[in-house]
Amino acid sequence: MTDRPAPRPRPAGQTTRGWRIGSVGGAPVVVTAGWLLIAGVLIALVGPQLQSITGAGPIAYLWALAVPALLFISVLAHELAHGWAARARKVPVREYVVTLWGGHTSFSGGLRTPGDSALISVAGPAANLALAALAWFLGDGLPGLPGLALDAFTYTNAFVGIFNLLPALPLDGGKLLEAAVWSISKDRSLGTIVAARAGQVLAVVVLGGSLLVPLLRGERPSVVTAVWAALVAGVLWTGAQASLRQAKAQRSAQAIDLAAIATGAHVLHVSGTVADADQVLARTPSVGIVLVDDRGKPVALVDRQALTAVPATGRQEVPLSAVAHAIPPAALVTRTRGPEAVAQVARAAQAGAAVVILVGPTDPSGDPSRGLVPAQVLGLVPVSQVVGLLGGRRA
Repeated sequence: MTDRPAPRPRPAGQTTRGWRIGSVGGAPVVVTAGWLLIAGVLIALVGPQLQSITGAGPIAYLWALAVPALLFISVLAHELAHGWAARARKVPVREYVVTLWGGHTSFSGGLRTPGDSALISVAGPAANLALAALAWFLGDGLPGLPGLALDAFTYTNAFVGIFNLLPALPLDGGKLLEAAVWSISKDRSLGTIVAARAGQVLAVVVLGGSLLVPLLRGERPSVVTAVWAALVAGVLWTGAQASLRQAKAQRSAQAIDLAAIATGAHVLHVSGTVADADQVLARTPSVGIVLVDDRGKPVALVDRQALTAVPATGRQEVPLSAVAHAIPPAALVTRTRGPEAVAQVARAAQAGAAVVILVGPTDPSGDPSRGLVPAQVLGLVPVSQVVGLLGGRRA
């Protein structure tokens, strides 16, 4: 149960695979197939125990349905609390997802400050601890199956809240540790590395403890306990590894300078013709051609192969728009250095762009009516070149 800043955003409207059961604040709430699996397992495990404890017969399985239902409430409250805190910090929420191992909240943008990260992260466990306190108050002295259900709800939320506060990624407490190191060192990637290493240590402790503690007591380790510990340790280790990869990618991105690798571009109005392109390419044939609208906004890139295929006769009549392809808005990159620039390139690639256009402040001297356009375009950068640089630096 943790936030996910989504380093590789999906196209607008695309969510995690699963069943959309509603939305909160415009962000979809998605339940994955993994949650249905864990719900079935819980019913199968709890039903016989309730029969044994209460002697209620088959009706105990109906009460067993309350366990995954209450757990669902716990998980969803945890994730919605992350979202509430995120919106309070002006961080847009993309989706809430309930999964096999709990859930996650994904954001449309990155967290700007350590304070943002800390507040959003602590909100989830705080919600669980609040639910635990409420269930304890309501269930105090309540007899029978309702009392057992509220007791289970109390202890589950208390455990989830406390466990998630452990200072290790991918838990929320790991985000708090990351934020603390980030605040002190001014280096978020260092905070991520420290918290991810703590996550790897916790994974080893969980697995080792499930085996060593019974042995130290002179008992045989429980197979069921060992299996669950291995699963939890695996989730922790996998999450920590993913965080480490993300931190290394962030450090690689620090050295990226898009302006240094950009190639120049001819800028023509979208109403121009192929003959206009011939004129500018005669002067500098090695650069691309960007088409802009009346406001000077880049809207298309000329396809050089399509341009070459136009017959020599009639090139003055063929519009450039006929040999160009439209560019998605995400292909306009305003940052030139560091992780923010790389994140913009990633969004452009996710939107289907193979080339990004570096754009700068508008030049008010441009006059589209006279064939001139504002000097916005700083250069062109192939997405594959950025990917190659990141891959080379990580190696």
